Amino acid sequence: MKKGIIKTVCFILCAFMVVSLWGCQAKQTETPEEVTQAAEPAAQKVNPLEKLSALTFNDEELGIAGKYKSLVDITDGSVDPALIGSWTTADGMNSYIYNEDGTAKSVTDSYGENAFDFTCIKAGDVSIVCNESEMLGDVEEGTTALSYFAYTIENDALYMVAVEERNPDFTSSQSALLALYRNDADGNIVDSLAANLYDISAFDGTWTSDKGDITIENGKLTSGGESWDVRLNDINQLVAEKDGGHTVYSTSVSVLIEHDGDKTTETPCLSFYYTGSDENDKPNLLPVLDDWKTEYDWESYYYSGSFKLQEAE
Repeated sequence: MKKGIIKTVCFILCAFMVVSLWGCQAKQTETPEEVTQAAEPAAQKVNPLEKLSALTFNDEELGIAGKYKSLVDITDGSVDPALIGSWTTADGMNSYIYNEDGTAKSVTDSYGENAFDFTCIKAGDVSIVCNESEMLGDVEEGTTALSYFAYTIENDALYMVAVEERNPDFTSSQSALLALYRNDADGNIVDSLAANLYDISAFDGTWTSDKGDITIENGKLTSGGESWDVRLNDINQLVAEKDGGHTVYSTSVSVLIEHDGDKTTETPCLSFYYTGSDENDKPNLLPVLDDWKTEYDWESYYYSGSFKLQEAE
């Protein structure tokens, strides 16, 4: 594993996850009906697990393992025009800004603002954005690292997954889906997010962790003999409701890649994050949540860990 911490990509791996872009002004020759249709793209039900699976690769599979050491080695790279502009996560906490000159910036609540350089390549049919960013930690000052992200842009949504770098020192690793949404001219992501809402049926199944199991099926969540109604809100957060009360969870999907010699297994994972309004506001799935408040000193913050999807019998 590389030593140090890559500032630009840390928040992706922590959040699992999974913007201020220019919108297009309607031409004066367009009718009001045409303007309305352009401002309201057709909604699609997105299956985040399918997006994750379609973008999960290792560098050996893509034929780029060891091929590039830095951006200057990438003579076949170019800036993808579709990336240009700013994108943000549904919760507004993390943003990417891509510029035409190959410079970029990430803005995160956890790590602040970090500049990096990028270019794009094709590995077969897979689109890859290559980020070169400064490393921190036990490295020489000014050391940079090149990271790869498989991505697709659909209906004003940018889906990215970090490409796994195969290393015999790893026994397992985890890659997360990052979903970003394109801003309109006013800096809002409302339209692009509304056009890419998650399909709650993608979460159906039994998910297990060392704290307990969670089963989601047909709009119901059961755990420990209790049951909640569940739905997704307008920013793809999971809402668990019972007895007139509800708790909103930020959810993310990832894949746990476990290596055992030449054998590799991949298991989808689902994570829950919760931020309460005050210290007495406990999440209603607390029996299966780990409490990170003490360790990180973040008031009313809870994290579930990753629940692995059990194979259907």
